[in-house]
Amino acid sequence: MDKLTGLMQAGPFQERFDEELKRAVRFNRPLALLVATWAHKGPQEFDRRTIRSYGPVKVLAAIIKKGLRDVDAGGRLDGDILAAVLPETELAGARVVAERICKEAETHEIAGETLDDLIRLSVNVAIVSHPVHGADAQILLAEARVALDRAQAEGYSLVYEGDRPAEA
Repeated sequence: MDKLTGLMQAGPFQERFDEELKRAVRFNRPLALLVATWAHKGPQEFDRRTIRSYGPVKVLAAIIKKGLRDVDAGGRLDGDILAAVLPETELAGARVVAERICKEAETHEIAGETLDDLIRLSVNVAIVSHPVHGADAQILLAEARVALDRAQAEGYSLVYEGDRPAEA
């Protein structure tokens, strides 16, 4: 268990994701992967080291945990990038979960440079799924990270879907 977030650490999360994906492939069932991180919203320059010290990763983890079902699993991939595996969830369902996370995150503010300086942070989320984007865990995770990078470059409170469709 990750001490900061209360989510699974990267290794155990990856193992769980691999197991769930194998099950989804074997039984021809849907599965979604959601990857999320904070995006700065406001006039200040985004400094992840400063922001991280105020605990927004903990807040994002709490938001993700709040939205998980018993069959889902959440994990901290690295730094401020968190993820959730959603068994029996198609892309449309993952989009609903991702949009809820974005909306909930916008209700949170953290202290900035001074106590009077509040920074409203928002979340960008990437979603990929089996079978739409493939059946290989590493490819799905890589596709989700590419989509998250696109969202981070584009703006705030965005939900991006992986581009790469599954090969026939």
